[in-house]
Amino acid sequence: MKARRLRAFARVLEERFEGSLERLFALPAEELRAALLEVDGVGPETADDIILYAARKPIFVIDAYTRRVMSRLGVRPASDSYERWQSLFMDSLPHDAALFNEYHALLVRHGKSVCRKTPLCGRCALMAVCPTGRTVVRGEVSVNG
Repeated sequence: MKARRLRAFARVLEERFEGSLERLFALPAEELRAALLEVDGVGPETADDIILYAARKPIFVIDAYTRRVMSRLGVRPASDSYERWQSLFMDSLPHDAALFNEYHALLVRHGKSVCRKTPLCGRCALMAVCPTGRTVVRGEVSVNG
């Protein structure tokens, strides 16, 4: 599956951008995202990963870690769509690729090391602002995701 998707990406890169990542990455972020989403197997998270980390353009990546950490902190959009989650960050933070990169990396690190599927709330630096963590520590609720 991955090989097929990589070939699809390489085909689009060759056909539309003369094989040049520089030409692809020179597109404005919205156009770049649209071009990436046209590639078979590339969804919003993958497209945004490429835009932020490879093209170094400001777009916030939403993943399972981001959803988990922010949900436990009590911060979530009205609906659970990728676009609504992304708007939470894009509408609230300055559009800066380095900021988005660092913010996302910190959420991933926290989600992997402390705010796991079964959280280690006793180790959490965010306990003072985390309603879920305070509830878990008191033993009132079991949190699995």
